[in-house]
Amino acid sequence: MSTISDLQVARFKESENKRHMGEIRKVKTENATEYRKEVESNEKMVERMRTEYEAKIAAEQSNIEKQLTDIRRKHEKRLAEENHRLDEELKNLKTTHKDQVSEIKVSNMNEIENMRESHERTLANAKEKFIKEKTQWEV
Repeated sequence: MSTISDLQVARFKESENKRHMGEIRKVKTENATEYRKEVESNEKMVERMRTEYEAKIAAEQSNIEKQLTDIRRKHEKRLAEENHRLDEELKNLKTTHKDQVSEIKVSNMNEIENMRESHERTLANAKEKFIKEKTQWEV
């Protein structure tokens, strides 16, 4: 009996091993399938996140370039206005300087004329004095 029961035990053990190995293969296959699905879904999620990130970067870069263009345009406009204002100010300063030079010329001419007239009066007075003195000595 012991040989039969050893034989039965060996068969039972072998059938249990086969059944156990089958279950292990089934679980491995299920786990591999589940793992592959998780990897694929995570890779899709990473790819979607990467695409969204790149789109956000592109949009932000476009927005920054637009802002930079706007700032440059405003700066150029302001610079043109300041250059125009500077030209006007320079023109006004030149006109004022020219007027001041003309005023000084007129003033100097008047002063020279006054000095000449004063000199002529002084000469006329000196001539009259000389003539009076001369007539006094001649008499």
